[in-house]
Amino acid sequence: MGVNTVIDFSSKKDIFIRNPDGSLSRMDEPYFDSEEIAPGTWKILSSGDYSYLLEGDDKAIAIDTGYGAGNIRQYLQSLTRKPLSEVINTHDHFDHTANNAYFDRAYMSEKTLPLATIPFASFNGIDFHPDEYERVVVKEGDVIDLGGRALEIFEVADHAVGSIIILDRKEKLLFTGDEFMTMGKHLKVSIDTWSGYMKKLAAYRNEFDRLCGGFGVAGADLFDSFLACTDKIMSGNEGKRCEGPQKPKFPLEKDKDGHIIYDRMLPHPGDGGAGSEEPMTDPMILEYAGTHIIYDRALNKEG
Repeated sequence: MGVNTVIDFSSKKDIFIRNPDGSLSRMDEPYFDSEEIAPGTWKILSSGDYSYLLEGDDKAIAIDTGYGAGNIRQYLQSLTRKPLSEVINTHDHFDHTANNAYFDRAYMSEKTLPLATIPFASFNGIDFHPDEYERVVVKEGDVIDLGGRALEIFEVADHAVGSIIILDRKEKLLFTGDEFMTMGKHLKVSIDTWSGYMKKLAAYRNEFDRLCGGFGVAGADLFDSFLACTDKIMSGNEGKRCEGPQKPKFPLEKDKDGHIIYDRMLPHPGDGGAGSEEPMTDPMILEYAGTHIIYDRALNKEG
């Protein structure tokens, strides 16, 4: 459907969203905030995780679309004079793909293709037009050229089955979706598989200075910490047994009149998807180099 798409949030008008400054907005009210983090590069907050806008000589492109109310494409177009009609999805989770229908086409991995734009429970009753935008498969090594700015695709599928990471050599940025978090990482794949991903990215370490993810922007030392921790495990320091990853609990908040209040940057209580966890058979944790990795030792034994 593209730029003229209407995604109607009016059924959620009695739910409130707490903004970063503490104020409240109705869930059906558009909210956008942007910060230019590099030349022709913006970090966007709508609702859910951060999205990004990248501008080349010929065109602009979005990375992820959040799950907030309002036409994110129109907002992004107000930031750039370059034509904007496409988005790249780092993975399928709804907080990254909800508003894809505002764009003419979305680039994603093959495994993301059938999973994108499937709403979380708190969005029931809203039509996100999941079948009304073109889905284009990208794979390892593919390059999307914006004109003087090439974006290379890497398959790094741990957080989600079809996750990709995007290298922007021109601005030395690595767009990582939810694969790297400042609070540490728990693996869904084996530590051997993860180590392979890290070695692949480490070969390009001199080509990025910052990580741009759903959490925001961090220095590439975050990557270095995860690489060091991964290498430590692979060298034989397995860490110690643990209980495995614990799903964060976000209690449902209501105001004095009984209206639900969600936080703009946190998962909505009761939603599944990105927060769903499979139990680990032999969970281990190693804390090292300023981060930690939780992994299932049994996956390597099975492999």
